[in-house]
Amino acid sequence: MTEQNTEEFYSADQAAQHAADWCKRNPAWRRICDIPDTSMFEKTYDEIPKRERAYWDKNGGEECWREFGAGGTKVPTGFISGKGEFFDHVLKVPLHHNLMTVYRVGRRWKPRTAWSASAPRN
Repeated sequence: MTEQNTEEFYSADQAAQHAADWCKRNPAWRRICDIPDTSMFEKTYDEIPKRERAYWDKNGGEECWREFGAGGTKVPTGFISGKGEFFDHVLKVPLHHNLMTVYRVGRRWKPRTAWSASAPRN
């Protein structure tokens, strides 16, 4: 395990700004704060691997999985630190750097509004 430098500190505002700049350079990615509903990117109980689901079926089922399990996401996820660095896992972000989560949703992805989600499709 590498030692963490605790003398550096970066604010959440710095992380948000670096993430905005990073997403402009990487247009397939979006900041979590720019996505109205991130639940569409999270795996459901039916989408977890069969082996994992079999474990949870023996140990409390979906209710326990929701409480204690880690489903993960359907799309790649990253973390931009307040220093402006990209990390592929939240635990890799240095201590006191703060972070902004980013999702790789694709270049053409547009957030669905409440109106468009309920509008009839022809």
